[in-house]
Amino acid sequence: MVSPSAPAPPFFNRERELDQLEAVWAAHGAQLATLWGRRRVGKSTLLTRFASGKRSIYLYGTRMAERDILAGLANQVAETFDDHYLRSAPFPTWESALNYLAAKAEAGRLLLIFDEFPYLCEVTAGLDTLVQRWWDRFHQSADLMLVLAGSGFSFMAGLTGARGALHGRRTAQIEVHPFDYFDATSFFPHLTAGDRVRAYACFGGIPAYLRHWDQTSDLAETIRKTLLTPGHHLFREGEELLRTEFHQEALYASILRAVASGEHRPSDIARAVGRHSADEIFDHLRRLLDLHFLRREVPITEWQRPRTQRVLYRLADPYLRFWFRYVSPFQSFLQLGKAVEVWGRDIQPTLDEFVASTTWEEACIQHLWRRLAAGALPTRFAQIGRWWDGSHEVDIVGLWQGQVTVAGECKWTTEPMREGVFAALQQKVQVLPLNGSPLWVLASRSGFDPVLHRRAEHGDLLLLEPASLFRDT
Repeated sequence: MVSPSAPAPPFFNRERELDQLEAVWAAHGAQLATLWGRRRVGKSTLLTRFASGKRSIYLYGTRMAERDILAGLANQVAETFDDHYLRSAPFPTWESALNYLAAKAEAGRLLLIFDEFPYLCEVTAGLDTLVQRWWDRFHQSADLMLVLAGSGFSFMAGLTGARGALHGRRTAQIEVHPFDYFDATSFFPHLTAGDRVRAYACFGGIPAYLRHWDQTSDLAETIRKTLLTPGHHLFREGEELLRTEFHQEALYASILRAVASGEHRPSDIARAVGRHSADEIFDHLRRLLDLHFLRREVPITEWQRPRTQRVLYRLADPYLRFWFRYVSPFQSFLQLGKAVEVWGRDIQPTLDEFVASTTWEEACIQHLWRRLAAGALPTRFAQIGRWWDGSHEVDIVGLWQGQVTVAGECKWTTEPMREGVFAALQQKVQVLPLNGSPLWVLASRSGFDPVLHRRAEHGDLLLLEPASLFRDT
């Protein structure tokens, strides 16, 4: 139970998800919502904020024994409903617990949250089926909102899929995503635009990581005090994530390390981790995709094809990209208190190269989505991403009904972008399905030469610099 008088936890930029939950709560009758988001993304903070002030029970799933889980649930229920008997006689089974809660929901609207529901199902085999039977029996008479939340995408999707125990019973589905580059800025608004992009490249958009920012510190000092300091949460978080999610931690870590080192094709990843073929790591890659440690990338023009040979795997989370690139290889050295030396020798000289290869293009694509949502683009797209073939690569390609409507190039260099980059972009996209001229996008860390500024006056060329990404669209 979350007490109405309990102080609310820090809460940033989750108004949309909170509004979705409140709309389900306001609906009449029994409602069953699933909520998914990767670990540390803020699901629990969102759910406790939502539960505040409501007649509610909140259970966080762990891998404890079933008896201990039920005892903890009984303590919460006893406190909520002032049931002295439950304090001395906890629920003996899940059936008894669920039946008790259904009876309470018949007397008034009740919010029931099972956070990390997959862990509960791991401890109690068949719990999903038990919940399904209970729901079918009581949902017509109980004034209840049930929220099942979890970190495993395939488990949560399968729960209500065609073969899932709760198929056809869900009334709402909510996904909690990491903050994009812009929302992450809420934690470091004092930085220059360029350093905000760099900060996002190092910390990503997970609220649990971003809350460690000290707004009196610059980028270098914050990295040294957090990511590079033994004993700090972020120094060990990469290992903790792997240890929590995987039984074969070493192989998963090797796969992620190989991808972070530049091996992106399945066969190359397999070879880097000592396997003979990609088939031997297929299940591991699928699991890493499921937990959003990795993302699968194909040329944007092939995104709907069921099979393609042009598959690449990349680390999906900026924090993990930084951790595997700069923290994991130097952990022993950092244990000796050498953070300043590692920063000056190994990180600072290559950080902009790291941003160029991992983050600048990603932030620009996120910015274009934001502009599209705000109606601030002269065109539209339904899909956007990279395109490549055996000879050429285009950083940004947006598609509408299979036709290219946006084409762009991103450079994170110390020199202004020259007219030749634009000419090369125009040439490369001629092999793509064009329907007239697309919106051209050029993104540069260091600005543009005067020729490109004059060309942008025509209205079909959008020039982006770091400061552009943080202006209101």
